[in-house]
Amino acid sequence: MRRLFILTIMMCTYSACAQNVSTLNGVEWMLSQNTTKETYKGKDCLKTTNKGTATAKDITFRNGVIEYDVCIQKGRGFAGVRFRGDENGNTEEFYIRKHQSGNPDAMQYTPVYNNNAGWQLYHGDGYSTAKKYVFDEWFHIKLVVVGTQAEVYIEDMEKPVLAIHELKMGDCEGQVSFYGPARFANVTITENNSPTLKSTFKEVVKPGKEVIQKYSLSEPLNGEVFLAANKLNDQVSGLVFKDVATEADGLLNISKYTKLSRQKSAVLLQFEVMAEMEIIKELRVGFSDAAKLYLNNKAVWFGIDNYRSRDYRFLGTIGYFDSVFLDLKKGKNTITVVVAESFGGWGFKAMFNNLEGISVQ
Repeated sequence: MRRLFILTIMMCTYSACAQNVSTLNGVEWMLSQNTTKETYKGKDCLKTTNKGTATAKDITFRNGVIEYDVCIQKGRGFAGVRFRGDENGNTEEFYIRKHQSGNPDAMQYTPVYNNNAGWQLYHGDGYSTAKKYVFDEWFHIKLVVVGTQAEVYIEDMEKPVLAIHELKMGDCEGQVSFYGPARFANVTITENNSPTLKSTFKEVVKPGKEVIQKYSLSEPLNGEVFLAANKLNDQVSGLVFKDVATEADGLLNISKYTKLSRQKSAVLLQFEVMAEMEIIKELRVGFSDAAKLYLNNKAVWFGIDNYRSRDYRFLGTIGYFDSVFLDLKKGKNTITVVVAESFGGWGFKAMFNNLEGISVQ
């Protein structure tokens, strides 16, 4: 797990020390030590490795079009573009999974908060889709970005292959960078406040009250200590909490509020439920990567849902895959959840099947 964590940090972090600057297509690029400029199959290009990045110097991108040719080789790897990025490791990201050519997750959009990419939290319509790639040949990709929406074109510049219904970082601006293993050529970054979008975008619909939409979030803590505890006592009273709201659909992306580290890779989430009587209620939960739930400070459920925990193709993607039946007392009940992360997205969501006999505070 430690090796995977370190690998993800390397993949998702801008290189802090650009080794040189090179010009390609009229743009100056800050190249990490694992990125070079070369000519390949008739095109001047930037070659990035697993650890390499190329960041456009003195360009701040908000709305418009990012186009590029890309050449990939067979084998496991992720190659893509980060846009609207800042120096704190927050960015939007689109990439291709070259080893998943033809599969439903052949490409991915995800936000990155505090250097932790959230691909396990965002999947399916609006985030990933199928595409079969060619290898060792150049092909063209275009991103069109406007406000909080975007679309992706691959090879066919008239028909988008992916509509991104909601850019999670919001309507912001920032850096553009590329990473590999791949080669990138004919890169153009065109600022345009009103480029044409051809996709049909879905409206973000807020869920009903049965979905938990706000939590008290603790400071980061040692996950091993809290996941091993069967009761919560003094260790909770000394923690600092803050109130946070979920995204529109009820997902809480914890990395948006907390920076992940090996020493402190867990947080506590709390919310309260008022019960009209003693009652048992089913709470459905989704989480990444591990969670332990306490009812009134006593452990009642534990789950692990990380990468390949179900089978060799399970990516650890979040969903309402688990349930816990809460034996609620009359009056106030405190629900506390420890959520621990290794890599790929630090998140939690929960919902009751119905609110008969209870209310969420």
